[in-house]
Amino acid sequence: MTRLAAAMSVAVLSFSLVVTTAQAEDLTAEKQQADANANQAQENVNSAQAALDAANASVQAAQDQVVAAQTTLEAAQAASAQAQADEAQKAIELYQAEQALKAAQDKVAAGQAQVDAQKDAINAYARSIAQDDMPLVNIAMLINADSTASLSNRIQWSDTVLTTNAVNLDQLRTIQNQLIKDQNAAQAAQVAADQAQQAAEAQAEAAQSAQDAAQNAENAVASALATEQAAQDKASQILADNQSLLSQAQAVQSDINAKIVEQAREEEAARQAAAQAAAQAAAAAQAAAGSSSASNYVGTPVAGAGSLSSAQAQSTAYGMIQGYGWGDSQFRCLVYLWNQESGWRWSALNPSSGAYGIPQSLPASKMASSGSDWRTNAVTQMNWGLNYIAGRYGSPCGAWSHEMAYNWY
Repeated sequence: MTRLAAAMSVAVLSFSLVVTTAQAEDLTAEKQQADANANQAQENVNSAQAALDAANASVQAAQDQVVAAQTTLEAAQAASAQAQADEAQKAIELYQAEQALKAAQDKVAAGQAQVDAQKDAINAYARSIAQDDMPLVNIAMLINADSTASLSNRIQWSDTVLTTNAVNLDQLRTIQNQLIKDQNAAQAAQVAADQAQQAAEAQAEAAQSAQDAAQNAENAVASALATEQAAQDKASQILADNQSLLSQAQAVQSDINAKIVEQAREEEAARQAAAQAAAQAAAAAQAAAGSSSASNYVGTPVAGAGSLSSAQAQSTAYGMIQGYGWGDSQFRCLVYLWNQESGWRWSALNPSSGAYGIPQSLPASKMASSGSDWRTNAVTQMNWGLNYIAGRYGSPCGAWSHEMAYNWY
């Protein structure tokens, strides 16, 4: 009856381990999916960030172009304003030159009128004192001269008058010549002013054209900037959306990790209860049989036990870790670790890498250091695996932490 109880306790422990394994596998699959989702979300965030960085750079370049275009436009506007001011000044100067020319022309005309009037006076006076074929006596009579001497005096006086008028005429001609020179100078100034005004008009037109071109360029780069800013806004929204998705994926990750921890606690409690019951049953069976055969209880490696089931392998490993000073929390990490690596199957083979066995040794031949039967003996494989974990990570939980971070240990 006692042996039957021991056997039933072993069966209960094995069943508990099988259930634990199945539950762990379920959460492991969920965790793998959550990790994949989070990794993908992180990649999407990285891509969105890169796109946003590129959009920011494009916006900055467009803003620089706008600033340059605005500077060019301002310079063109200043040049146009200056050209317009120069054109107005040249117009004023042209008007003044035209007025000066008109005044010079008026003076020339007035001077010419004086010359003409002086000529007419001289001619009229000369005609009044001289007549063709008239004897001197008749002249004296005509001018009421008392004597020939008196007549001579009158002729001398007339000559003086004519000479004086001739001198006045020469002076008027000199003045007239100067007026003509002034007129020519005014005319030349008017021509120069006209040419300067035409040049100023051409310059103003060119400056206006440059201003129009600069304005068009500024409008074009401003439009380009608006387009780049719209792309920047879109990239920012995409990044925000992906960051939100990443937060959601990380929340799912955290939730699954919390479930794993909680499940591990529950499993550990169930495992401890089952192990205690099995140990008690085995002790009772050993006492009843009075022999040492009870040394083959579930928690102790069984000599020659090669092809163990997953549940049996876990039960055996539970006893093996005691020699490393590891408790139940470390065993929980070991269960998750080898669940993910091999499902606790001694024949598990990774076709891609060649990793083999329960601990997924790579290369598989490393396990030969623990026994020549490493290909088929689960105990030999686990012995090697526990030594590897202890040497590299210090504990199963250290190895499991690395596994969660990098998906290998």
